[in-house]
Amino acid sequence: MKSYYPLMIDLSHKSCVVIGGGKVAQRKISSLLESQANVTVISPKVTPNIEELSRKEAITWINRGYYQGDLKGFFLVIIATDNSELNLSIYRAVDHSTQFVNIVDHPELCTFVVPSTFKRGHLQIAITTGGASPGLSKKIRQDLEKRYGVEYDDYTAFLARMRKWILSQNIDQERRRHYFSKLLDDKWIQEVSKYKKTQVEEKFKQMFKKENF
Repeated sequence: MKSYYPLMIDLSHKSCVVIGGGKVAQRKISSLLESQANVTVISPKVTPNIEELSRKEAITWINRGYYQGDLKGFFLVIIATDNSELNLSIYRAVDHSTQFVNIVDHPELCTFVVPSTFKRGHLQIAITTGGASPGLSKKIRQDLEKRYGVEYDDYTAFLARMRKWILSQNIDQERRRHYFSKLLDDKWIQEVSKYKKTQVEEKFKQMFKKENF
């Protein structure tokens, strides 16, 4: 098995192509769109969901099979047809010096894998077994989704605001670290779930002022 380097990559406005139009391709397309990529799909047949995305102009759908030269100019390539031999043929056209490639039925040939992920506000968690067991990645993701519930949407937004506020205060690095640590107390998760954000922020600021003035 390959040893992958974990990496979060900015795909906003990057040109990405998905060859294939089935359910696997649909899942790949959805994750690319969430990352604000510019997505082109090449396939003579697509799922109703992919066709709807095309109608809404969320993607570019080229309604035909793959032609030699179709991969030129794309930053990221996902090969997801239901024909393994065709997938390998397309793979051989990839420019490995400039393009990332994922070929769905040949994980050993991929230069990147797509982990099982979920988001809670600013928190994004990704799990992968490097292709050894996607089922295990999914199981662990589902376990973590229960542990880190929707309350983390508001909590991570609160953390971001308070971090910015602490950084604006005239205190030394050690004191900053002290207050960053205090924000990780579970009580703040409960606070932001129960009260308005302005109330919780004011409570933290009052605590800060008591300790510093």
